[in-house]
Amino acid sequence: MIKSTIRKIMDDVQTISYAQLENRLEKYSEISFDIFDTLIKRDVPKPTDVFRLMGKCMRDDSFYENRVGAERIARQALGEVSLEDIYAIMYSNNEDNKQKLMSNEIEYENSLCTVNKDMIDIYNRIVKYKRVFLISDMYLSREVIQSILDNNGIKGYEALIVSNEIGKTKSSGELYEYVKSEYGCKNMCHVGNNFMADYVAAKKSGLSSCKIKTNTYRLERKFDIESDKDAYLSAFLSNHHSYDEDYFYNFGYERFGPVLYGFIKWMYEDLVKEGIQEVYFMARDGFIMRKVYRELGYDKKISDRYFEASRRSLRVPSYHNNNSIEYVINESPLLSTTNMEQLLDSLGLEASDYENVIKEYGFTLRGHIRRDELKDNPDFVKLYQRIKSDVINNSSMEFENLINYLKQCDFSKKIAVVDIGWGGSMQKNLIQTLNNNGISNNITGYYLGLSKKSRENLGKNGYKAKGYLFDCLNNSNDKDIEIAFRPLFETLFLEQSGSVKCYETREDGVVAAVRYEYEYLKDGELSHEAQNVINIQKGAVNFAKDFKDSKVSDYINSDVKTLFKYMYTTGTNPNMQDVKMFGDFIFFNNGSENYLARPKKVLSYVPNPKKCLRDLSEAQWKVGFFKRLMKIPFPYLRLYMKLHRMNNNEED
Repeated sequence: MIKSTIRKIMDDVQTISYAQLENRLEKYSEISFDIFDTLIKRDVPKPTDVFRLMGKCMRDDSFYENRVGAERIARQALGEVSLEDIYAIMYSNNEDNKQKLMSNEIEYENSLCTVNKDMIDIYNRIVKYKRVFLISDMYLSREVIQSILDNNGIKGYEALIVSNEIGKTKSSGELYEYVKSEYGCKNMCHVGNNFMADYVAAKKSGLSSCKIKTNTYRLERKFDIESDKDAYLSAFLSNHHSYDEDYFYNFGYERFGPVLYGFIKWMYEDLVKEGIQEVYFMARDGFIMRKVYRELGYDKKISDRYFEASRRSLRVPSYHNNNSIEYVINESPLLSTTNMEQLLDSLGLEASDYENVIKEYGFTLRGHIRRDELKDNPDFVKLYQRIKSDVINNSSMEFENLINYLKQCDFSKKIAVVDIGWGGSMQKNLIQTLNNNGISNNITGYYLGLSKKSRENLGKNGYKAKGYLFDCLNNSNDKDIEIAFRPLFETLFLEQSGSVKCYETREDGVVAAVRYEYEYLKDGELSHEAQNVINIQKGAVNFAKDFKDSKVSDYINSDVKTLFKYMYTTGTNPNMQDVKMFGDFIFFNNGSENYLARPKKVLSYVPNPKKCLRDLSEAQWKVGFFKRLMKIPFPYLRLYMKLHRMNNNEED
């Protein structure tokens, strides 16, 4: 215990920073670099966690202790050792196991090794005009180490010197003496991370030496480590964090990417189990999900398509069958406070064509009206009767095009529809449309989350669906864990096109979706929100690309708690950087547009506290609003949940 504590302290010691290192090396003719933890990092918290990870993935609780113990015994007996020496002790009577697990360890090393992003630029400049040597006290063979270096783009060095090849170590100083003698080095500096082997022993051998930190946490903010899976993911993300990319790319890579990866992996495994034959990613939230699905190569095994639909494109055609005022109001996605412009759009009509009619019955286009009061408002009832035939005619036309669009799909297969969530209304509308028109189907929905609303939309109708983050449809004890930051979360899924309005038949006979104008397009240019989301999604896809080939992913698999943690922490406990970067994003919600979290200064609310309440009411990310307003540490999530329950008449 004492030894490991001292070793950890010494690991964190540095005699020079990365920023100072290149200038320091200028005065030397020859530079030698340690390899592991200097030029190459492993995506685990500490080197021996390679063996711990192997044991966990193999479900062998004794492997870690046996592997560490065998290396210790081998070194006591032989001094410097090879991988063969270690496994000869572990499996002296089982050659098959020995060879299999040696190959397994080499595979893990290759998978877990990545270039040290803090060091590689320095190395690449130094290697152009200095004699560079790579020196390692390591049990892996030259061929394996060479492969790791090649895979990570480390080239141009004069020689690779491996301790187990020549039977000399850095810690004894003999390896440094060998390099000086063999290669005629006169003015040499060694760079490494180990205090005794790379710093003290090099100096004792007459070399100059520089010690860098073994572990450098590189993420934008600290996240709590509550499990070994957290620790492995943290190590992976820290090693892959890019200082060359901006906040939004790294946000996508480190916070959005893991949850997308976990969802798609979880979904695919269930698709296989359920015998799903084709996957329909629903526009628009399915846009980025499909990218990750294809990045992981799952489309090669279960085909997919992008299903262009929206609640509106599936809902409005249903009015030709059922057009009672009760039905159209109940089915509409309108907020509790709305206006005539939004209402007519929900009915499938262009509000600008009805301005005079609206005025005739005492309404205005954008004046506030209460949704729940419309059915009992005699003026609105008369207005609806006046325009009802137009609603039916438009609905009938849209219905015909919708059916023709659906006939282009093969619903005779076992289909999965994929969407963000939360109530499953699109799945409900799709299945009902298919059923009402005699189109047989077998559809299962896959969602990031299913709220209690899904019980009404899906459960009561016997429709099948599953949720990844939470599943209130199938598990009565589940809770909606993203409710406090839903608009922030939904923003990350933006497709760079407008929502689907309806369908039309093109000249070539193909029925295609008609889109609304993209709400984040201003004067022909993408808004800052859209541009930043593109960067977030790029980072998320690159995370999936990197993580799928890492053995860390084999252990974490699709673990919800681990992979959603960084996103959840951001949404429920943001820091000031988070709320400043996202607070000025505009969020569009059924015709209304509001900032995610953009309060005014505290002092401006003192004489007008009602203004603060109005701004809070309009803020789409209220936890972010509180944090940006007050700035101090505070249990903002608890405050939000209390207000949410009060507003929705729910008990604590």
